[in-house]
Amino acid sequence: MGTRRFALVWCSVVLTAVLLFAGGRLPATGAPAVETVTVGFALPLSGAAAREGQESLEGAQLAVRLLNEAGGFRVGGRVVRFEIVSEDDRCAPAPATEAANRLVARQVQFVGGSFCSSAALAQQPIFAQARIPQVIYAYATDLTGAARQRAGAVLSVRLGPQAAIEMAPLAKYAVTVNNHRRFFAMAQNTDFGRSMVGEFRSVLERLGGRFVAEPEFYTFPGTTDFRTILTKARGSGADALVAIGLVGEMIGVSLQFRELGLAMGLYGSDLLEDPAYQDAVGARADGFLYPWVYDDGVDPRRFTRSEPERMAREMSLAFLNTLRKRATRNHGWGWGTIHLLKQAMEREGSTDPERVMRRVLSGARFELPFGTYGFLPCGQADMRVGIGTYAEGRRTLLVDRDFAGRPPAVLSATDLCR
Repeated sequence: MGTRRFALVWCSVVLTAVLLFAGGRLPATGAPAVETVTVGFALPLSGAAAREGQESLEGAQLAVRLLNEAGGFRVGGRVVRFEIVSEDDRCAPAPATEAANRLVARQVQFVGGSFCSSAALAQQPIFAQARIPQVIYAYATDLTGAARQRAGAVLSVRLGPQAAIEMAPLAKYAVTVNNHRRFFAMAQNTDFGRSMVGEFRSVLERLGGRFVAEPEFYTFPGTTDFRTILTKARGSGADALVAIGLVGEMIGVSLQFRELGLAMGLYGSDLLEDPAYQDAVGARADGFLYPWVYDDGVDPRRFTRSEPERMAREMSLAFLNTLRKRATRNHGWGWGTIHLLKQAMEREGSTDPERVMRRVLSGARFELPFGTYGFLPCGQADMRVGIGTYAEGRRTLLVDRDFAGRPPAVLSATDLCR
């Protein structure tokens, strides 16, 4: 018996050594299996939109770090952990195509991005062909319309607003509250800029307003001097200006608007709520209007709802406690992607990409940094935005997310799947 027992012990020692030498690990008795899900991010990490892309990635990285440090989460009896890989799409179609192909080659299971419409439109058919679900952040209408249908991108969704969700309440506020009816429009010459101006115009004309001239589209990237266009706006007879661009462009437009002494109103996209814009423009932005997407409860408000969305507060506290800075809307894209996938996996009891996306598109509601909402069959987030302004250099929320649906209603779920 002694010899036999010695042999068993020796075999156990040898087996353990072989497993360790081969890089294996002995499973802990009763411990659940651990599965790693890889999420790729195709974002502008250099160039004109680099800050927006880097913050989106940072939001995802912090969400994954906190989930993994907590031990992961359970899906169907397994413990799931996330892993992130990223590629720079430089906010342009050609490098976006290259970035998408690299992520496909890296065999990611899900993709977040892009932040830029032209990049996302180039990536959508590539991920659709590879059957990789894509969570999109860009605003061009076609991404949940014609382009999605052409690509057969049935596994793609847009996490946040599209052009109509932002521009419909903004145009309504301009006409029904501020009585601005004649507009001059300027925007970057991209799918993003053209979509935003087109949606603003559509609602403006439904409410009796109009553009006093055809929109001025400037070159992107590269335009920094907007004085010529702004001088045209000043002499156009318009009541107000609608200007669409990324944060750097909107800083330039706003400062040059004040420099030239324009007295008309100014309406922009949600890029005006960005902290970098607030830091650069300050009180010179007072009275400018924009659709707000992200509300963590810090900004003053002029409507009765006092509490922000739970996940907005959760993300804000996580950034303050971990990174010692305030979270932004941009961080919400990455953070929201990770938490959308987590919630859908938990409910579905599976990490299979197609099953997870069927759950996302089931009409179920998810807690996200931009509110609690579901996704329409076309992949569009069925969410809404409010209207904000600046007062003494501080962002101030004027109306709540339901504004576009109040009489006269200018936006419904039907309008979002066109």
